[in-house]
Amino acid sequence: MKRKIFYGVLIFLVIALVVIGAYIYNLFNSFEQGVSDSFEATDRDRSELRLDDIDPSLDSFTVLILGIDESESRKEKDGLSSEDFRTDTMILATFDKTQDEVKLVSIPRDTLAYFPENNYYDKITHAHRENGPEGSMRAVESLLNVPVDFYVRVNMTAVVDMVDALGGVEFDVPFDMNEPNQLDKGRIELEAGVQELNGEEALAVVRSRRVDTDLGRGQRQLEMVQKILGKAKTTGALTKLDDLIEVVADNTKHDMSSKEIRSLAAYYSFNDIEFDTTQLRGDDFWFQGNGAYFYWANEEHLYLVSKKLREILELEEPEPYDLMNIRLSDYIVPYQYVDDYYLDEFVPETEPYFMREGFESTLGDGFDIPENNPEDSIEGEENIESSEEPDGEGVPQQEDTTKEPAGQGIPQEGATTEEDNYWDPEDGNGSEGIQEESTEQYNYEDSTEQYNNEQAPGEYYEESTEEFGGTGNNDIYDRAQNEV
Repeated sequence: MKRKIFYGVLIFLVIALVVIGAYIYNLFNSFEQGVSDSFEATDRDRSELRLDDIDPSLDSFTVLILGIDESESRKEKDGLSSEDFRTDTMILATFDKTQDEVKLVSIPRDTLAYFPENNYYDKITHAHRENGPEGSMRAVESLLNVPVDFYVRVNMTAVVDMVDALGGVEFDVPFDMNEPNQLDKGRIELEAGVQELNGEEALAVVRSRRVDTDLGRGQRQLEMVQKILGKAKTTGALTKLDDLIEVVADNTKHDMSSKEIRSLAAYYSFNDIEFDTTQLRGDDFWFQGNGAYFYWANEEHLYLVSKKLREILELEEPEPYDLMNIRLSDYIVPYQYVDDYYLDEFVPETEPYFMREGFESTLGDGFDIPENNPEDSIEGEENIESSEEPDGEGVPQQEDTTKEPAGQGIPQEGATTEEDNYWDPEDGNGSEGIQEESTEQYNYEDSTEQYNNEQAPGEYYEESTEEFGGTGNNDIYDRAQNEV
């Protein structure tokens, strides 16, 4: 009798091991297939800011998280590909292996940055549309002087499906929201307060900026990334690995090998990781050439963030003028080609104010910023719900115009600012609620010594400026006019 029981138990264990083994084998194959399906290499082996290859299992490294406002309905309607969309979310994650910490830097989508492939300055959100994920990686590198080792691109469906696969996430919704769903065919209504969000609701939270600004949305996106990663680490989520793998395979792209992803997953699963976040500070800035709105990143904060991240990555401490936005601060002209002299040789005669002897920064190390120094930059865009154009007039100009580089001056009275949070069926990338701009608001015939602006708009960029030495880029200028 005992022998029969023994053999019965043995047979049960063998069957259980076979089933478990088959599941693990299938899960492994699914993982490998998911990684393969979502893999999209860039044209470079490693960042030009790296001297040597890195091993994510041993070294600290960076991953650029790109969120694009893409859905199947939008792609099908206008025949668009993923590369045709701009990035609504751009977060640089730096994994600090020595401190078991992840530094998250949110970069506002309208940040003025240099595009190496195009040789001009534009909104960093346009880098993906112009040059794909690698274009975004290079734009971030030129902005922060920090190597971007890997990227992950996520679309709207990925956010919805991932949160649903995890069984939802708990989140403190800061205010009442009424947002379109991922298909733009319905509405998601949420009340303020702590609550469990499903996928569509989580997407609404990270897309919304109808009440606050793009800076507020960026902060919510940082918080949501932490919530999703935290939920993915729980024991219950481990039973849904196959669902998560399917989400990744169907709705994300990345340039990491399966070995690198397994190493990252193991590191994150078996260590108590803490998150430290910051969002680039800056000022509102309108380009006088066509009235386009930009976010001008604070140079002191750029330098502090660069310094901290390079320290984590065990790279040399940066010089302030290693960062292009600091070195060319007085000479940046959006959409204009940059002369080789300014790229390779020009160095300002005076050092930045934050490097002068005796200066004490109020921004800490760029991450741990004292509470007595609150974020006071508000993106210069009207509340969509209250910014209707009366009698065809433009949206009133915000009073707080703070950045005035290279003698450009503030925008003229009545300037219309850009609101391109929501997708525009006309081009797949703009805003459903975007205000129409009349170019008559801007007097292109007013000449300024700084920009030689004596031509008509179509001719404006054909002439080199005395200050910047570049030549014009009419294509990007015309496109920018259409997006204002």
